[in-house]
Amino acid sequence: MTTTSATRVTVDCPAWCNVTQAQHLRELRWEGNTTHWSDSRSGDGWEIRHTATATADGSPSGPARLYVSTPGGLTLASAEALALTLLATYEEASD
Repeated sequence: MTTTSATRVTVDCPAWCNVTQAQHLRELRWEGNTTHWSDSRSGDGWEIRHTATATADGSPSGPARLYVSTPGGLTLASAEALALTLLATYEEASD
């Protein structure tokens, strides 16, 4: 009798990652790497998220990336809030 055991793969995520294990496993199977996405941070007319991509063994496969979206111009107050949030997001992504 031959006994086989399945190896359970899990992806170690940074504390800020909001992607499910199931999604990460699909990414690994189809793309060979996985992308950790942060929650979005938003303000009046803008949104920021950041990502980190890793290979199956957990090694980084590229630099961390910040994504900023805005539908148009910002008021000075919104731009200030965006700048402060961008700095906080940068610090979180670089940990």
